[in-house]
Amino acid sequence: MGNALAKFGTNAWMVALTVALAGCGFQPVYSTQGSGIGPVTVAAIDGRTGYYLRQELDRRAVLEKGTGSPRVLTVKFERVFTPAAQGTDGISTRNELTVTATYVLAAAPPLPAVRGSVATNVAYESLDQAYGDVALQADAEERVAGQIAERLWLDLQRQVRAAR
Repeated sequence: MGNALAKFGTNAWMVALTVALAGCGFQPVYSTQGSGIGPVTVAAIDGRTGYYLRQELDRRAVLEKGTGSPRVLTVKFERVFTPAAQGTDGISTRNELTVTATYVLAAAPPLPAVRGSVATNVAYESLDQAYGDVALQADAEERVAGQIAERLWLDLQRQVRAAR
């Protein structure tokens, strides 16, 4: 009898704790719940940076839940490579990659289409060896894609919440 009572007490505490945490708005840090945008399909994006960007956006879009057909997110971007530092011989030793992305999330009545633009930049070293320079540039493109995806998704969330 004492063992059953102890088990009941433990279960009662667990239920009470769960109800209390749910009532205060607690959400787990690694929740698999979406941000309220609804189902999203990311259209293909050209280029290596576009490939990385689409991967990052797909990773966020997979968490979005909702009913109805998914809204299509179309992204176009512009990249600019700029020498950021030069050696004594006048050759660039550090470069900066600036990416500006313009996006459109298709309308899904009653919600209108969402449009926006985000930009970011990253710096990377420039090497004398051709392969090393290509590898560093690819790494910079991957990093900038992650930053653009994060900024784009946050801007998208802000605009969708404001439209509701």
